[in-house]
Amino acid sequence: MPKLSAHQAQLPIILIHGGAGPVDKNPGRRERCRTFLRHVLDMVWPQLVTGQSAVDAVTEAVRLLESSNLFNAGYGASLQQDGLARLSASLMDGRRQKFSGVLLATHVNHPSRLAYALQERSESVLGPLGVQLLARELGIPPESPVTVERARRWVRCLAKSEPPERQGTVGAVALDLKGHLAAATSTGGGKFNFPERVSDSATVGGNYASEFAAIGCTGIGEEIVDDGLAVRLETRVRDGLGLIEASDRVYAEALARKRRYGWIGIDRTGGWVMYWTTKGMDCDGRSADINTSVFEKASN
Repeated sequence: MPKLSAHQAQLPIILIHGGAGPVDKNPGRRERCRTFLRHVLDMVWPQLVTGQSAVDAVTEAVRLLESSNLFNAGYGASLQQDGLARLSASLMDGRRQKFSGVLLATHVNHPSRLAYALQERSESVLGPLGVQLLARELGIPPESPVTVERARRWVRCLAKSEPPERQGTVGAVALDLKGHLAAATSTGGGKFNFPERVSDSATVGGNYASEFAAIGCTGIGEEIVDDGLAVRLETRVRDGLGLIEASDRVYAEALARKRRYGWIGIDRTGGWVMYWTTKGMDCDGRSADINTSVFEKASN
């Protein structure tokens, strides 16, 4: 089912995803991913429902997703051709329409933490060297997700003696009790990418929020950037389309172009969407009127 949506859900609302792409052939791993998404919601929802801001909610959700090795972010980040993991993340506060992001961090396991810190700075998007200097300034010690076992697995995958696991970018969007929107995204890039390849995650193509809508994207980063996916969806909502109508239009365009990506989104009226053109997308969420799982509710 490539489309899940609802009109005017009750506030607050939070949606999260763990990536879009081919369906993981390992059923046990698929279930672990779904279980972890529900765990993240269990951790974030109590604060959001008692007044936490959308910005803080999406930041915390993404930080928790980065802490798992089930997804292509943080401790589960993919390794590029040279064996390094380069992490990127962004955060956008819809109330202030403020974007912040970090690109290609090599010794940070929670780039979302740095994107959050940059919300209060005028220079709000940093590259690799700036990321390391900011981490030092904030007292974050250097750390890397590249363990000995992960390096050995990378060698086996590179030699094609072992297939790579399916892992996806992570993200979250939220609408808080005050009606404010926010979006956050984090990624480790793609497996075996050319060194320092930049994904969509720290661009407005992959992550965008305003007073009208919050959109988080996942999938093939180059295609997301080519289509300006997140900001294009927000613009259509800003210009008067409902979020579901805007998503239907973008979905048809994506299929016509044979795009491989997905997105989660919320608008200021409480409408929400989870769309994907790929075989699957790990996603879930909660709203005040669906306090268990919007994925399961919409799928039934």
